Order: sequence, then C-alpha cells, then structure tokens
Amino acid sequence: MRKIIILTAGLALFAGVPALANEPYLPRSPKSFEKVDANRDGKVALTEITPLAERRLARLDTNGDKSVTAAELEARFQETMKRRIERIMRVMDANRDGAISEAELDKITADMFNTADNDKDGGLTLAEARNFKRGVWRKAYLARELPAAPGGN
Repeated sequence: MRKIIILTAGLALFAGVPALANEPYLPRSPKSFEKVDANRDGKVALTEITPLAERRLARLDTNGDKSVTAAELEARFQETMKRRIERIMRVMDANRDGAISEAELDKITADMFNTADNDKDGGLTLAEARNFKRGVWRKAYLARELPAAPGGN
C-alpha cells in the first residue's frame, strides 16, 4: 500500500491538472493576466477574454462544425494523457524497463528535493518549494545522460 501511495504522489508531481485549460478561465497570476490584457491597460475586458476562449474551443473542434462533442473532448483528453504518461515514464523510468520502481521514485524525489533545497540545510521552506521550477528542473533532468533502453533501443 505504501508503494502505491508513494508512486501516486510521484506521478502527481509530473501529471499536473488534466487539460482543463480548454475551459474559459479568468487569469489569476500576473503572467496570465498580462497575457490576456492585450491593450496593457491593467484591466481585462470581456472582449480580450472571449477570443482566447473561442481559440481554445476551435482547437477542440476537430471536425470544424463550430461545436465540441463529448467524443472530441474525450479524444483530446486521451491524447493529452498519452503525452503525459510518456513524459512521466521518460522522467521517472530511469532504466527504461517500462516500470517505475520504488528505487527510481526515491531517486527522482531525492534529486528534486535536493535541487529545491537552495540553502542545502536538508529541509525545504515554503519559499524554496514555491521557487522550485519543476519544468526547468525536469528539462535539465532529462538532459542528463540516461542508460540505454533494454535490448539496445
């Protein structure tokens, strides 16, 4: 049971929230607010949000009929989930055997923790955790030399 909980927690670190960003949203962070505030007046108008929502809908509308069915959503979510699973396996399955072992999970967790622990005191502060850039770390982690896949692939 402990292994399942640990593995689930590890996968959650990389899976993030499902692709719900296709739903309309109101910007909450300064970065997303600036992205939506096209005229840079410090306010977001409905006329600035609506085109973004329409573009998101258009990306989901695979048959171009100006509406999105549950089947189109399902296909998009399956595609997104497949990419996420591939990314998780690429990051966490160090020996490329098609499974994430507890040892692999422990190593990646330790590597992530040690990278985030800026003052190297063996503990993370909330500030260190917030300042940790998972995407930047993951890119560097993947750039390191990995063992060859079993069977020479």
